[in-house]
Amino acid sequence: MGGCTSLNLYLLAALFLTKFCTRVECTSSSVVITQEERLELRDEARDMFYHAYNAYMENAYPADELMPLSCKGRWRGKETSRGDIDDTLGNFSLTLIDTLDTLVVLGDVDEFERAVKLVIKDVSFDSDVIVSVFETNIRVLGGLLSGHILAEYLQLNLNVMRWYRGELLQMAKDVGFRLLPAFNTSTGIPHARVNLRHGLKVHGLESSRETCTACAGTMVLEMAALSRLSGEPIFEEKAHRAMDELWRLRHRSSDLMGTVLNIHSGDWVRRDSGVGAGIDSYYEYCLKAYILLGDDRYLGRFNKHYSAVMRYISQGPMLLDVHMHRPHSNSRNFMDALLAFWPGLQVLKGDIKPAVETHEMLYQVMQRHNFLPEAFTTDFQVHWGQHPLRPEFLESTYFLYKATGDPYYLEVGRKVLKSLQKYARVSCGYAAVKDVRTNVHEDRMDSFVLAETFKYLYLLFSDPSDLVLDLDQFLFTTEAHLLPLTLARSTNASLLNLANSIEINGADLSGDEMPDARTCPNTQHLFPEKVRRPLRNLVDGVCPRKELKRRIKAVDFQMGNSDHMKLLKEMGISIMSLDDGRVQLVHAFGNAASSTDAEEGLLFMQEMVELSKTYTPQMETMQQAVSFTNIVTNKLTVIPAGPAHFGKILRLPADKITAKLSVALPIRGCQTMNWPDAIKGRIVILERGDCMFVEKARRIQRAGAVAGIVIDHTVGTSVTKSTMFAMSGDGVDDVKIPMAFLFYDDAVRLLEAVRSNPDMDITLSSFVALDEVTKGMVKEKDVTLEPPSKNSALDKIKESIIKFINTPIQQKSRGLESKPALQPPQAFPEARSGDSKIPHLNELLLSIVLQRGSEVLKNVLPSDLQIPDELLFKVKDKIPMPEIKLYTALAHQGLFTLNDHSLLDLHFFINTNRYDKTSTSKQDPAPHLGSATPVAFHPITMEEKPGVEEECADCDVIKNQDKGHILRENYPSLISLPPRHESKEGEQRTTIEKLRFPDEL
Repeated sequence: MGGCTSLNLYLLAALFLTKFCTRVECTSSSVVITQEERLELRDEARDMFYHAYNAYMENAYPADELMPLSCKGRWRGKETSRGDIDDTLGNFSLTLIDTLDTLVVLGDVDEFERAVKLVIKDVSFDSDVIVSVFETNIRVLGGLLSGHILAEYLQLNLNVMRWYRGELLQMAKDVGFRLLPAFNTSTGIPHARVNLRHGLKVHGLESSRETCTACAGTMVLEMAALSRLSGEPIFEEKAHRAMDELWRLRHRSSDLMGTVLNIHSGDWVRRDSGVGAGIDSYYEYCLKAYILLGDDRYLGRFNKHYSAVMRYISQGPMLLDVHMHRPHSNSRNFMDALLAFWPGLQVLKGDIKPAVETHEMLYQVMQRHNFLPEAFTTDFQVHWGQHPLRPEFLESTYFLYKATGDPYYLEVGRKVLKSLQKYARVSCGYAAVKDVRTNVHEDRMDSFVLAETFKYLYLLFSDPSDLVLDLDQFLFTTEAHLLPLTLARSTNASLLNLANSIEINGADLSGDEMPDARTCPNTQHLFPEKVRRPLRNLVDGVCPRKELKRRIKAVDFQMGNSDHMKLLKEMGISIMSLDDGRVQLVHAFGNAASSTDAEEGLLFMQEMVELSKTYTPQMETMQQAVSFTNIVTNKLTVIPAGPAHFGKILRLPADKITAKLSVALPIRGCQTMNWPDAIKGRIVILERGDCMFVEKARRIQRAGAVAGIVIDHTVGTSVTKSTMFAMSGDGVDDVKIPMAFLFYDDAVRLLEAVRSNPDMDITLSSFVALDEVTKGMVKEKDVTLEPPSKNSALDKIKESIIKFINTPIQQKSRGLESKPALQPPQAFPEARSGDSKIPHLNELLLSIVLQRGSEVLKNVLPSDLQIPDELLFKVKDKIPMPEIKLYTALAHQGLFTLNDHSLLDLHFFINTNRYDKTSTSKQDPAPHLGSATPVAFHPITMEEKPGVEEECADCDVIKNQDKGHILRENYPSLISLPPRHESKEGEQRTTIEKLRFPDEL
């Protein structure tokens, strides 16, 4: 009873002083927020919560969390692992459970009832998944207990949810029993992780040895509440034993705690002591265990710890980690964002003056960076730039306002609210900030954003009359869940009489270290403005803002401008091209020429982020399509294509370009076109790489192209497996032709079709508009809906190359003695920088280029062509000189890498024209590239005189085949895909016309 009496006196004193201070302080601050403004901020906070909550329920539930950038749910095991942070997830609808009591705080009883029904119906904890004991306790167990308590509260006070019969409590009990195996240690300190289905009987868990102080010491509120509500004492017993052991392991001379310890021996692994990450909520639960349970020993423990913290860790308004065994020595020179809870705890303790000071320091840091960075140095520079929308600073702001009534803290709340709206709000909820210096988003919205951040924000701007709850009857857990103060009177007969255990191992557990521990809080909070005044310019005084003379702004930046690129380098900004087509700017402070340049770089990055928000159009309305009619099946093939942020955007059915296809030379289009006549009036294929997309567009536009298609150089990408993106521009609006982007596999489909039908018309249009126009038409379904199958053209190409490499080839020559079989080298080795990196597309591109026969020879063979002597020495006895010249010229166009391997491969591919019946090889003939029809790879000796055909058994086939699509100028087509012919045996066979070169070349 003594504990309960002191608790009641404590609460009465706090309530009296809070009301008294509210009357005194209402005019002490220069900040004035009117009642109308307060209500507007309250309603805006409510709207922010529902923007995030609805985004989760509509796009993520029943997943654990919402991924706000992807606008989908995050499931354990289905997304890329993020390491230990994913131990929070258990595939048990974490966000909804964590958010239940926030719905009641906002007064949305109907939605609370619906959410409770969903949890009861959909959530199960019988999963083979390893979770964090600490996180599951504070979020899941705490959320279920709070939901149960409030459901019964609403039944009693509002006569709603009459159907509820304690289902959430039964679920909480289930979770509690699943966590109990973690406490099976010699010290009673729980393991950090446990398997929900198998306990510790999972590889690696039983051998785990370490946990953090906060992880082991933040169990007692939820476990005690579960025991007292369910009548099962074991939960509270386990939590009390862990707290007792932690207290025993404190450093006896400093009364400080370390951060990480061994759960079996109790030895400290990390002796850093502070009030931030790894230890924060242990101190919080020492005080709150006294308030909730009425247990005097926890007040005694907290007072000793608090005295030690204020003596060693508190250094003015800052709280710096020290060594627990050498408390006068700092262990690090930065502070983390989790210590922002400390001023709120000090308010609960009643020590207002240092709470005001520390909070003011944090607020100035927050103003400097828009958010409180995850860690910052003693000179208030960013140490870790992340901000996952944490609630701790808002929590302390709320408690300080309730304790002082100073409207200054409403202004602080308004600043936080506006920062969230400006820098974190996205179309699908609120996204964490990856770096407060650039405000780049992270695809993450933790459950505590709904459970705590928006809860404290709403409460800050609310009056008691706005709430359906009397919050004076509840205590907030570390996850802001509500537990009733009446639990102090709810004991079980079977509970150990732990409150009377005054000594454990000779340690005094109940003595008050501070003589005023049970007196009224200090009265410095009556005048918080006086406390803040000396700290007014703390951050700016230590780290003053500099007026930067801007040399370049994001809106003026041009990618191709060498002066701009030089400025970015001086500012520490590097530019990288990502595989999905985007350009990434990376800022490194250490790479800048000076600190001033680095600060300008940060500002530039911030501007670029804001610019990108307004510059990016909706992909759905811009997506383009490449379409053509298959001459064999007479079906329309439609391939989705990425749009561009420049040039003409095809939106309407009438906005389409239909023309024949051509290939840019050089293939990447980063230099002036060498053969503009081949481009004029056509849709031009270019390869990705070496220069900006918009530069490629400008060059083919000058050459007379009507449109352009950029093809990807990454093998295996397709619209079904890769993320569609829009090609970036440089801000200059001088491109008038439409441009589209095709992934690798999709480009293979297009080029295969064009090679088989060079005169085919290709249409570039809006994907949406084309879909409307072609409703009811027969389409190739597998083009856009299914990834390439094992029998796709690309796979056949790969198979044919492998078979070709492994098949001996008999080389025969008329008038020359027979040579041994030549084994071709590796087909198309990896290209060097600047050359094609898509070997399987090379043959397709070459085929399309060489289908124009004599025009190629006239336009790509420069008069001053130089062939490297080393290359010539390796291939001159195997490939005729005219052919070497042609290949060398084409290699200069970027179509492939120029070396002896690639020339030999091309020679074999191009000169294979018929099945050699006289071949002694017993192996099955390999299929020609891009063809499903068998034909032997047989090199043909070049004739010295053009027009003289080699005698062969299949000449009748060659002479009689349909060559209507092959140009008949001075020279025949170098590569073509003629129609199939049936042999007498019914076997399909492909024949390819013989390659001839005139002597004058």
